[in-house]
Amino acid sequence: MKKAKYYRKNPRPLPVRVGTVILRMSTAGLAVLLCVAAFLLLPTTGWIQNTEQIPQESVSQPAEEPSAPSQELEPETPSAPPPDEPLESEPLPEPETASITILGVGDNLIHDGIYKQANRRAGGTGYDFSPVYERVAPYIQQADVAVINQETPLAGDILPLSGYPRFNSPAELGDELVKIGFDVINHANNHILDQGEQGLRATLDTWDKKGAAVVGAYRSDADLENIRIVEKNGIKTAHIGVTETTNGLSLPKDSPYHILLTKETDLLKRLVQKAKSMADVVVVSVHWGTEYTHTPTQKQQELAQNLVDWGADIIFGNHAHTLQPVTMLERASDGAQCPVVYALGNFVSAQDRAMSMVGGMLQVTVEKELQSGKTSITDVHFEPIVTHYGDYFRDITIYPLEQYSEALARQHGVRQYDSSFSLSYIQNMVEQVIPEKYRSKD
Repeated sequence: MKKAKYYRKNPRPLPVRVGTVILRMSTAGLAVLLCVAAFLLLPTTGWIQNTEQIPQESVSQPAEEPSAPSQELEPETPSAPPPDEPLESEPLPEPETASITILGVGDNLIHDGIYKQANRRAGGTGYDFSPVYERVAPYIQQADVAVINQETPLAGDILPLSGYPRFNSPAELGDELVKIGFDVINHANNHILDQGEQGLRATLDTWDKKGAAVVGAYRSDADLENIRIVEKNGIKTAHIGVTETTNGLSLPKDSPYHILLTKETDLLKRLVQKAKSMADVVVVSVHWGTEYTHTPTQKQQELAQNLVDWGADIIFGNHAHTLQPVTMLERASDGAQCPVVYALGNFVSAQDRAMSMVGGMLQVTVEKELQSGKTSITDVHFEPIVTHYGDYFRDITIYPLEQYSEALARQHGVRQYDSSFSLSYIQNMVEQVIPEKYRSKD
């Protein structure tokens, strides 16, 4: 048969042991053994030598003829793309990001009526400020970084308490502000020197015990250079405070203390640039402008643009004791859009003007691409608030506007001084001063 004939072309030498046996056997036995050995050994030898040339289906073909490819072999599997080249049908992965919210509020203006009520709640031994802030505390606590302008000194541990016009507040107020979540305290304002250098020193001593970051008022020029950094979720925020005025009050010429003023243009520019080199986001708290007006001055607008061009990413303005607009300014160097609020009004007060009862909280969402380090502002939201009190300034507290009602407005003690106050008065002010896109929660 052809199979046997083919394998006889490739004889394999027999083992020595077989040859020895053959010499002792008869001619007939030799023939039988040779046939058996040929049958057992020759096919195996052929499979080893011809694995790649002869498919099993073509073993009946002559050795000289090429074998036909097998139809039963599996088709060749396409090679997979390199691991760093995603398939065309798969979208590229989104960059890994982190985000934080930064919240700013207005003037925490502690008139004597506020701290006296707090003292009565504590039974005359201490101060309980919690009812003042309890309705807005959740907003503060939910923010990653919260900033407040503390309008009055906290030197009550060493100096008598007082209200308008030369304020001094209990040190216990600081405990409440830290408890509800404020991380940064701005003291660059027109009342920080109401109790002179001694009051300033006591105020800074108070905050040292609370662990909050204080800006705007510094123990020395070296302390001024120590940019305050607050880091949350891997995003660093740098904070600076600056004021336009100190109500004509000043420190002694030999004082080591420093209140940063807007007129110190070169110093302010250098500090903002330094802060920008140290952090992802630079937040500047500014006390400026004209009181009791909704319109920022030309000087405010020019300084705001300068601060943004120097590196400020967010500006929280105050001092007007009423609302001034929120806007976005573009930085010339990189086109970044930077939110500016010229005044957030009062956070709380015992003033007697209707316009001073309306304030706000501005929340800015910042997103950072972790690989590139690039940051951007992704959301700006304004939350209106109302300072409320009853007859003769009783039970002073703060309401988010969304929790306020016409019934409460009719009971407000400010109507004794300004009968125009109402829920619609508040809503109209917010709508006229704050652009709708910053009021919407969508």
